[in-house]
Amino acid sequence: MRLLLLLLLIGYNIANAQLSKKHWIPPIHARGGENYVADHYVYLSTPEPIPFQVNITTGDGTPLSGSPFTISSGNPARVTVGNSQPSAIFIAPSDLNIVKQNKGLILEGSKEFYATFKVRADNHAEILVAKGYQGIGTEFRLGSLPQNMDGSLRNFFASFMATEDNTTVTLSDYDPYVEFQVNGTTISPATQTFTVDTGETVTVSGYANILPNLTGFIGALLTSDKPVAVNTGNALAGMSDPNDGQDFTFDQIVPKEEVGTEYVVVKGNGSDNVEHPLAIATEDNTDIFINGSTTVYTTINAGDYVLIPASMYQGTNNKNMYITSSKPIYMYQILGGSQSDATSGLNFIPPLSCFFQKTVDLIPSINAIGPFTYNSEIIALTYTGSTVKINGNNITALPEPVLGNPQWVTYRIQGYTGNVKVESTGPLAAGLFGSGGNNGAVGFAGYYSGFGSEPRDTDVTVCSNTTTDLFPKIEGNPDPGGVWTPPLASGTGVFNPDVDMPGVYNYNFTGLCEIVNVQVTVSIQQALNPGNNNQREVCINDSSFDLFALLGSGASTGGTWSPALASGTAIFNPAVDVSGTYTYTLAPDNACTEVSATVEVTVNPVPTVAPITDYIICDDALDGDDANGFALFDFNTKTTEILNTQTGIQVSYHVNQNDADSGANPQNTLHTNNRIAYVRLTNTATNCYITSSFNLIVNPIPVMNSSVTLKQCDDNQDAITGFNLTEANGLISTDPNVQFSYFTSNINATTNANPITNYTNYTSGGEIIWVRVTNPNGCFKIATTTLIVSATQITVSNMQTLNECDTYIDANDPDNDGYAYFNFDTATAAILNSFVNNQNLTVTYYESLADALTEENAVTGTTANPYRNIIADAQTLYIRVDSNMNNDCVGLGPFLNLVVNPIPKTELGDNFTLCLDPTTGLGSQNIDATPSNPGNFSYSWTPTNPDVDANGNQNAVFNVAQAGTYSVVVTETTTNCSNTDTITIDASSEPLSVTAILISPLFSSGLATIQATAQGGYGTYEYSIDGSYWQSSNTFSGLTNGEYVISVRDTASCGVTVSNTVYTVTYPNFFTPNGDGFNDTWKIDNLQPSYEAVIYIFDRYGKLIKEISPNGSGWDGTFNGNQLPATDYWFKIEYTINNARNQFRSHFSLKR
Repeated sequence: MRLLLLLLLIGYNIANAQLSKKHWIPPIHARGGENYVADHYVYLSTPEPIPFQVNITTGDGTPLSGSPFTISSGNPARVTVGNSQPSAIFIAPSDLNIVKQNKGLILEGSKEFYATFKVRADNHAEILVAKGYQGIGTEFRLGSLPQNMDGSLRNFFASFMATEDNTTVTLSDYDPYVEFQVNGTTISPATQTFTVDTGETVTVSGYANILPNLTGFIGALLTSDKPVAVNTGNALAGMSDPNDGQDFTFDQIVPKEEVGTEYVVVKGNGSDNVEHPLAIATEDNTDIFINGSTTVYTTINAGDYVLIPASMYQGTNNKNMYITSSKPIYMYQILGGSQSDATSGLNFIPPLSCFFQKTVDLIPSINAIGPFTYNSEIIALTYTGSTVKINGNNITALPEPVLGNPQWVTYRIQGYTGNVKVESTGPLAAGLFGSGGNNGAVGFAGYYSGFGSEPRDTDVTVCSNTTTDLFPKIEGNPDPGGVWTPPLASGTGVFNPDVDMPGVYNYNFTGLCEIVNVQVTVSIQQALNPGNNNQREVCINDSSFDLFALLGSGASTGGTWSPALASGTAIFNPAVDVSGTYTYTLAPDNACTEVSATVEVTVNPVPTVAPITDYIICDDALDGDDANGFALFDFNTKTTEILNTQTGIQVSYHVNQNDADSGANPQNTLHTNNRIAYVRLTNTATNCYITSSFNLIVNPIPVMNSSVTLKQCDDNQDAITGFNLTEANGLISTDPNVQFSYFTSNINATTNANPITNYTNYTSGGEIIWVRVTNPNGCFKIATTTLIVSATQITVSNMQTLNECDTYIDANDPDNDGYAYFNFDTATAAILNSFVNNQNLTVTYYESLADALTEENAVTGTTANPYRNIIADAQTLYIRVDSNMNNDCVGLGPFLNLVVNPIPKTELGDNFTLCLDPTTGLGSQNIDATPSNPGNFSYSWTPTNPDVDANGNQNAVFNVAQAGTYSVVVTETTTNCSNTDTITIDASSEPLSVTAILISPLFSSGLATIQATAQGGYGTYEYSIDGSYWQSSNTFSGLTNGEYVISVRDTASCGVTVSNTVYTVTYPNFFTPNGDGFNDTWKIDNLQPSYEAVIYIFDRYGKLIKEISPNGSGWDGTFNGNQLPATDYWFKIEYTINNARNQFRSHFSLKR
């Protein structure tokens, strides 16, 4: 509703008026709501003193932000749902008339609570109180405001939410001309059927611009084959002209079985246009009675409705109306928050009952929707003579008796804000309504009393293993404090199956309004036996066993284990199931709740063992043979690795798996060849054990020569020289996988202490070196090397010199950089020839003495892989000669000189164009091949240079007269190093002459064109009319009157030739003498004085109008001071060329 959402006690907004552990709130659709629906909330409240949580989800199970929410008595919660349409509650037009999974709300807690939905907008507000379990059912009659005209925001809507899967819902019994909105269009089916699953919703709506939609949906029948929750009403609607306003008018209703035949409604603050109870019949021939009258007010059939006028309300302290019927009816109340018809609202009314609750604890935030506050009043309906309290204090408001049923009175209570608890000593229906206050023309209402239920005879089955309180088992809503007959052993209503007998027990209670006398028939169900609690301790590698057997022989079958076992049965597998308490539960069986027993299982871990590394030792000579693959293993050396910091673990070693499993025949040492050893790790506290295995491996020691000799050349005749001890490696062993280290004593070699570090350049005058040879397995053996110093057999007389020219190789190796490539083959042959009989020798080359002594970093110089010097211009290399027989050094010294000779640095320059005489076609320019570096040079030109010296040798300078390609080879006569260069010369000249002509008429309308022609010369030409801008075309267009000379040049810029002078004459073909400064007069500009021109202007009939001078201002379009009309005029020009008088005639236009 707008100004008022009246929550009248006996039935406004029952939709959230019910305590329940679960609530369903289907969606709402507001016509045009995208433009005005604002913030909306769910308020949660409960009388429960112990806090508990409430989960809120959309229909598809998606939690609302912040869910779950904790509430308790006096501590409600406000939950934001949205702030616009669409949201979880408000749906868009595109979602109408289709099944939606993610709309509406489901609220569920472990204890009972109220759920209040509140929405606000500018000038609109409403409250809806969810009905919980009492609100779901299978047959409903839908109500809404009967409207008399359309408004752009008015509609009706109904929505439902399924509580079970595969629910079929049918809408029927409405005006066949009603039109439903479907995605921008409308449909008009006689009935509609939908199939929905749990949490799914459907919302239907018709807009009030369709005439049958004003009232045709009121009383529509909604049926289903499984329980659903239903909202119905309008968003928005009004009882008067749309200009008077409209408001939210909706509510949640209950199924047919919860409605009745006796109602009390309390009038709101609206005008008589608005204040109407609306009754809908559920059966044909239903009679309606007002305020206790025995005269039938009206009779209606199923689905029909009646509006009862406001004049039927009665009372002084407040106004109420008593309505009864001959058959069950749905009662809706239309009411207003103020006298303004813009504050209409719709509330669903519960039937009168002596079994109403006596306390509403609590109504949350009675004067607020979100952060906005309003003016609020509390409504109460109770039994006459009852005491009513608000927040523990007696009220001062005066009661108003109900005409026709004076046992009931109504109240309107003012002055309260915030959270409110309402109590009565008699049955109570309580609610609230409010209006805008400082927040505009809005109204709201809500109802919290639920539906009374008369106690009935009840059959109760109790379980043999527990006591049961029979009072809450009575169907209906009886008051406590009655008498049980026969009395139970407890002295209360608690039945103990151990002492009380099955049978019939009577409960009797007399209250202010009701007399309760019901029978409770008690039967006893035998409980199942879950067995005895037990415990067991196992190792993780033990075999699987059955937990059920541990419960004892009397345990009942059919239960479940929690947590579930990996087997899916009662079989416990220590390898995958974990330590803990396993509960065997027998499910609830009718009256018997679930029972359970536990088995506590402790799964002890076995010792951990990582993969054990192989136990590897070298072959030893303990058995007299170090090459037979046998050695002695000490297992104690593996224990630390196997334990890996574990404590409390015993380790034993065995020769087979059986011994390891049984722990028999442990071994500490073992003399053996390659095999598998087995190990057992036992936890000394739990006796849990694990076994593993590892490899025993005997590795061979190196095979080698035990003694060798290494001979090195003396480099300076002092009997001391440098040795590369690695030269002995190949003499000791040819195994490429062994490693060598060198020592000055046997003890150091054995213990691998103090090795020689400069073994590639070890200085010695001769001694014994001990060499430790280690194979890849880490096994070693010792050999000796005897060092001997010998004299060299080559001297400076064996010096070799190699020369190379410094030529260009590539960008990274340019010419004359001081570097070249050398082939050592001739030097090698010369060195070898210096020895007698060409002994079996090898010559190697080194860049330093140190490398030559240690035989490291040898360099090569071959045809395939020549050597490039590393010192510019000249470099000396060391030569070493070794015997191939025993690797003895026989020669050593710096006896190879490398010389890099520069090539001539000649540069002919860049290619160029030779300018020719345009008449003779000849030119003259020198090109010079003289090198820039010193030397004695000779020159060979192609073509041959005709300029030679006295000996007939071609000169360095070549005088070029024609275009062509010229090459020269320059050779340094001492080193015979040469260089080549080439230059390409083009030729060009300016033209010999140029002729220009006017190719457009001498007198023409518009602009002129000149063409130039070049004659003679040897170039490619370009043309210019101004000497600045040059073009390849010889034609110039768009020229105004004047004299022009054309310049012509060759593209190589050898010269420029100019043409004769050309004169152009054009005339304008119109003028506009309007005084704007543009084309105000007509004349021919730029005429040459030599023309001696005279111009005559005529009209179209040949009459002379004007004679003008070429140098004057021209004709202004007048004759004798009068303006002549816009038309064509003729002119004649007389002029002189080549001493002959000529004339030209044409016409032009005058435009105004």
